[in-house]
Amino acid sequence: MAEHLINTESYSIPELILFGIGCFMWVIVYIMYVRHIFRHKMIGMPVFAAASNFGWEFVWGFVQPYTDMGTLFLWGYRAWFLIDIIIFYGLIRHGAEQVSIPSVKNYFKPLIAFTAMCWGFLYYFFKIQGFDTPIGANSAYIAQILISILYLLLILRHHKLVWSSYAISWLRSLGTGFISIFMVLHYPDNYFLLTLCALSAVIDGVYLVVFHHRMTVDHAIATGG
Repeated sequence: MAEHLINTESYSIPELILFGIGCFMWVIVYIMYVRHIFRHKMIGMPVFAAASNFGWEFVWGFVQPYTDMGTLFLWGYRAWFLIDIIIFYGLIRHGAEQVSIPSVKNYFKPLIAFTAMCWGFLYYFFKIQGFDTPIGANSAYIAQILISILYLLLILRHHKLVWSSYAISWLRSLGTGFISIFMVLHYPDNYFLLTLCALSAVIDGVYLVVFHHRMTVDHAIATGG
């Protein structure tokens, strides 16, 4: 339960390990996003997906009922949010570079703040009206689908790989993969969630293929190969 460090009554040890590994990989990805913000003055995550994430992490980190996996995982959610504050700062400062529509770019800061607030309300009502699992899995994978789709669209729209890296691409995909295996084991009858897991895996797989192809082509051009 939430008042215990880890809930081993409702979740098996292998499930907890899978979930923990996936979450830890995403913490590393978040730290890499922060490094990119300060080193390169850019935001690595697709901006509207980042706004959705910010709303989700606030709702599941600070709004009751909390996750029933235990206080260790609750503070894991909160750690995501605290790191995400820095990412959201970078989003406000540098995120407009991802936007190509002038009318949107001109009002980017209030628009992205409003978007994050709207997602927060949506995830809040989704939670309190009983549409989510005790750990927020359904809404988390709605957010994850946004990340997967918008990452793919970002790399297809922009020829320069300024928002991509091998480490981030693989860590976020593998992290989501470990968490998806946990979902399959713990929620075998939640077909909505499992469909989102499968779609996310397919889209992330396509992204990795496109990313590696783009990296190979760009390297060949740069070296004259």
